[in-house]
Amino acid sequence: MIREAAFVSKCFIILALLCGSLSIGCAGNFAKRAYTPDEVRAELGQRLPVTTLKEVIIPFEINDEIRALAHNVTRDVYSDSLRTRAIINAIIDRTGLSISYDYLSNKTAIEVFEGGQGNCLAYTNLFVGMAREIGLDAVYVDVITVERISKEADVIVNNGHVTGGVIRGPNTTIIDFTRTPERDYIGYKIIDDLEAMANYYNNQGYLYGYFSDQKVDDPSFNAKEIELEMYKMALEIDPNFPRALNNLGVAYKRRGRLNEAVEQYKLALDVDPDFADARSNLGGAYYSVGRVDDAIYQLELATKASEHNGYFYHHLGVIEFQQGNYNKAMRHFRKALTKDSKLADSRYYIGEVHLALGRKDEALKEYERTLEIDPNYLSARSKIIFLMQKTKELQ
Repeated sequence: MIREAAFVSKCFIILALLCGSLSIGCAGNFAKRAYTPDEVRAELGQRLPVTTLKEVIIPFEINDEIRALAHNVTRDVYSDSLRTRAIINAIIDRTGLSISYDYLSNKTAIEVFEGGQGNCLAYTNLFVGMAREIGLDAVYVDVITVERISKEADVIVNNGHVTGGVIRGPNTTIIDFTRTPERDYIGYKIIDDLEAMANYYNNQGYLYGYFSDQKVDDPSFNAKEIELEMYKMALEIDPNFPRALNNLGVAYKRRGRLNEAVEQYKLALDVDPDFADARSNLGGAYYSVGRVDDAIYQLELATKASEHNGYFYHHLGVIEFQQGNYNKAMRHFRKALTKDSKLADSRYYIGEVHLALGRKDEALKEYERTLEIDPNYLSARSKIIFLMQKTKELQ
């Protein structure tokens, strides 16, 4: 989950990955993937109203000062790998890579250059703009084995992980701006600039939604309204962008507009039937209106689409627990923990199953183990106090 705190991180070039060894991420067989800002405006101008087009932000667009810097730092450098490193070093020297996550951190290349702060996609915007200026084949890369999700009750908001890359022949070198840059990404795909822009607006909606309760001095500022506007703009740019469809559904559900939420989840699944987050959210929506069997079916599909994600098993467990099917619930919670041993919610609910079955000693142990995972898990702490008081009363 994204944290509000800022942090400083070094930038690394991840080892080049040979596309021939991957099923996705290869450099060949692409339609147009890189656009100039004018080409973006021309493309969007064919299908967007003029008023909407005027509001579109092109996040990788740079100004003359940035262009000059890109050329200056690479003037005496001739290999692509060294030119790539020179651009990265220039960004580090300019900004210090002050990575932040709040509703103002999803910035354009120019904003990062001038303000020296932003999230990972913001730094990627600056890198792509500078690298292309000096002739590098810089692209946006969607790392599909890394998902940044925020779990809010029974819904999942997804903003993915988009970073940069440089293509040289059959190889793609991935450039990342993360807390753990040393990881090698084995699953990724190169995306075109329009999808990258949709990601930009989707991230903007995510951040405005996540920090919508933050106090702001300007009374006219309404983060919740802007959240919807950002998701809708993402879909103006890419009408079939599953993440924005899913996240717009989540935003509608938070506002009590359940039918509209379901419609968005279904649209996301029409585009990508294996989009587990939308599948899980659809299941949660069905459960909220009493369609228990439909909810379980959707969540079972989610577990098949994303076997590594323990939360979907956990969600199934909660439904079975609330239906009084304790043995089924226990199996799902234990399965969730095999996928993610740090899933405190599942550990807590195992305690709840034991307590429901009258196994107080076992429940107490599970609540204590929950606190080992998350010392701030207040429900577990309350249950421990409750059980210890009951024990004293019986003595």
